[in-house]
Amino acid sequence: MKTIIKAGIALGSAKPLKKVYIGINDAKIDVVSTSELSGYEDAELEIGGWNRVVSPGFISLHTFLSLYPFRYRIFSAKLNANEIINVLSSHDVYYFALLGAYHLLRSGVTTVVFSDKFSDTVARAVEAVGLKPIIAVPVGCNNSPDDWNKEFKMLYNRWSHAGANNVILKVCDQSLAKEVFEVAKEYKVSVLVERTVNLSSFNDLPDVIALGGGGRADIETIRKKGLKLSFTPSFEVSKFPLSEFKPSISLDLVPQFDIRYEASVATTRMYLTVEETFNAITFWGHSQLRLNSGILSSGSDADLVIFRYEEPPAFPLDINSPYESLIFSNYDLETVLVNGEAVLDGGVPINVGLKDVEEGIRRIEEIDKRLGQRIGSLEKS
Repeated sequence: MKTIIKAGIALGSAKPLKKVYIGINDAKIDVVSTSELSGYEDAELEIGGWNRVVSPGFISLHTFLSLYPFRYRIFSAKLNANEIINVLSSHDVYYFALLGAYHLLRSGVTTVVFSDKFSDTVARAVEAVGLKPIIAVPVGCNNSPDDWNKEFKMLYNRWSHAGANNVILKVCDQSLAKEVFEVAKEYKVSVLVERTVNLSSFNDLPDVIALGGGGRADIETIRKKGLKLSFTPSFEVSKFPLSEFKPSISLDLVPQFDIRYEASVATTRMYLTVEETFNAITFWGHSQLRLNSGILSSGSDADLVIFRYEEPPAFPLDINSPYESLIFSNYDLETVLVNGEAVLDGGVPINVGLKDVEEGIRRIEEIDKRLGQRIGSLEKS
C-alpha cells in the first residue's frame, strides 16, 4: 500500500524540514522530499497538510500497563502495587493493558516496553490497540515469574524473530544480575537495570540500559563505560544535564502517563535541551533497542505521528520553534501510523472501541471489590 503524507514541518531528520512530502510503501518510509513525489500517482491514501507536523512515533522504554487504571492510588500510596497484582486474573490484565495502550496511542507512542505479570497477555493487548510491544521479563522484581529463565525463553520463542528482539530482560536484584547478564549475552538481548542493581562491580556487560538518571549510585560507571540510560523526568532529581548519555525516556507509572508531558519536564528542568528531548523520545530511544524506527529516513519503519495545528491550544504553529511546538502543545494529535497503517485517525483510535473501555471500567470496579475483601480478610487475621 502506498501513502503520501504532506507536512508543513517534518521532524526526525538531521534538522527540521519545511513543506515536505513523505512517501510510504510496504510499511516502510520510501522517500522524504521537498518536491512532489513521482511514482506515487497510484497512492491509495493521501493525508496531512501544510498545517501539520510529522514526527517519528514515540517510544517509552519502561512502564507497567496492567497497573495503569490504579496509577493515581499507587502514586499517592493509597494502594500497594503488590496487593493489586495478587488479585489480577489474566483477563483483567488484558483489559487494563488495553486501556493503558489506548492512552499511549492517543499521546503518540507507537512502541512500548513493559514488565508486567502475564506478559504474553499484555503483549496481545498492545497489539490489539495497534502498537508495537516489547516485553521486559522481570528478574528479582516484585512481579517476577517463579522461573524467569523458562518464562524468558518461552516468550522469546513466541514473540521474537529474525532481526527483531521483542523480548528483553529486566533485573532488580544484585545477586541475580550476573546470571541475567549471561543469558542476555547468549540471546543477544538488552537488559533494563533497576537502580537497585549497581553496575560498578561488573566488567563484562551485555547491552544494558540503566533505569534512572543522575541520582543512580553508579552514574560515574555508566558515564565512563558509555552505557545507556533511560529516565523518568518527573521522578528524577539530577544535579547536571544528562545530554552526554543520549538517554531515552521511560513512563514508569507516572500519574500523567504522557510521553510529551515527560518530555516537557525534561526540557523545563534542563536535563536536556528541547532538541535532545525530542531525540530521547524518538531516535535515541529506538536506537537503544536497535529498532528500525524513530527516524525519518528511507528504509525505516513507517511508524509516524501527525499533529494538526489550526486552533488553540495547539495554534499557532511556530515554524521557528518546531520542537517546542510538538512537545508543549496539546490536543492536536490527528493520525498515528504503525508500519504504514493508520491505527488512530481524526484523533480516534481505530482498533479499540467504547465496548473495550466499558469492559475495562467494569473490571476495575470488580478489582476494587476484591481488594476490599482481601484487605478486610487480612485485618481480621
